[in-house]
Amino acid sequence: MSDTATAPALHVPLLQPVGVEGCPICAAATAARASAHRLGSTVSERAADETIRQHPHRRSTDRRVTER
Repeated sequence: MSDTATAPALHVPLLQPVGVEGCPICAAATAARASAHRLGSTVSERAADETIRQHPHRRSTDRRVTER
C-alpha cells in the first residue's frame, strides 16, 4: 500500500477576458456573455469569453522594434 495521498482538486474560477473598447466584435461578445450569464447558460458564457480571448487586436507589444 502506498502512503502518498493526492490533494483534492480545487475549483478556481477563470477571470473573464475584457474586450477592447470601441471594437464591435468585443462589444457583441460582451453583450452575449452578459445575456448568457442572466440565462444561466455557462456553455454560451464560455463561448463568448473564448471569442473575446481569441479575437486579435494590435498592441504596442505585438511589434518588434529593431534598433540600430
